[in-house]
Amino acid sequence: MKANKALFKKYLHTADHREKHAIEKAFIHDDFVMDALEGYQHQDGAWDGFEKLEKKYKKKQHYKMLGLFGLSLILSLLLGWYFYSSKPEHSADTKNNTNPIAQPIKIHEKEDIQQMKNAAPAERITPKQLQIHFSASEQAEETKVEAFERMQQMPVQKVEVKKQERLQLKLARELYIKNFKVIDYRYYRKGEGNATGLVSDNDFGEHEVRLPYMNILNKAIEHFAKQDYKLALLLFDDVLQTYPDDANALFYGAMCLYNLSVYDQAESRFVKLQAIPFGNFKEEADWYLLHVYQRTKKEAAFSSLRKSIIEQEGFYAQKAETLKFN
Repeated sequence: MKANKALFKKYLHTADHREKHAIEKAFIHDDFVMDALEGYQHQDGAWDGFEKLEKKYKKKQHYKMLGLFGLSLILSLLLGWYFYSSKPEHSADTKNNTNPIAQPIKIHEKEDIQQMKNAAPAERITPKQLQIHFSASEQAEETKVEAFERMQQMPVQKVEVKKQERLQLKLARELYIKNFKVIDYRYYRKGEGNATGLVSDNDFGEHEVRLPYMNILNKAIEHFAKQDYKLALLLFDDVLQTYPDDANALFYGAMCLYNLSVYDQAESRFVKLQAIPFGNFKEEADWYLLHVYQRTKKEAAFSSLRKSIIEQEGFYAQKAETLKFN
């Protein structure tokens, strides 16, 4: 039996003397309880005063709890606002970001390349296909230039700026090696000197010789045209050791890697082409990067890049419309 409010209330309000006696007997040795029982019993209104005091105390505790709850809520809101406002702002929604992050370019050793295997014929993009695209793109570009020159004589408000975007790219001088487009870096590199090239009739060769850049590039393109992607890649990587931003070596090296099913490194080179000073390979790099995303099942990247190619209305826009992710 515990001395609590219920016990005191029961003792004061019950008319059963046996029940009162049982309570008194239980606490006969507790002077504090016995004094309380006696006080409540002999002082009229004592119990009513106690209940009023208790209600006042509970009310005070209730308001105190409400105050603490309100303060906690305010502090939570302030802390939430502080941490939210301290997050770095993004200039664009990541879902709509069409600029992939460039990964480091790997320069492959001869032993690494020897272990690579050609992709299945149906999965390759042959040099012949590339030549056809270059030729068709060149003709389409010449048509655009002619149309643009005629448009210059028209009123300014009728000139569509969107059609000029491709012409405003910073393009370098070009030449063709075996019908493959390359940037002629002789106009842009002062004292480029010689680079080391591995040249031999045997696979990968055994002799190290000193060759000018154009000699190495000619040899690399020649092997690429013969679909000897391993030896071509070795030479393109040799160029990249001296010139890490060389557009020719990046693009054709990426095509070699694509045909050797090394898609992650092909992707990194196509992406890096977007950040170099010249835009000669931009359309081609985007188009074949789209194929990389298709092969690697990167659906979000594929959809975003495909939409971008179509919106640019370049040579590959119609081709991109028919290319589906599967």
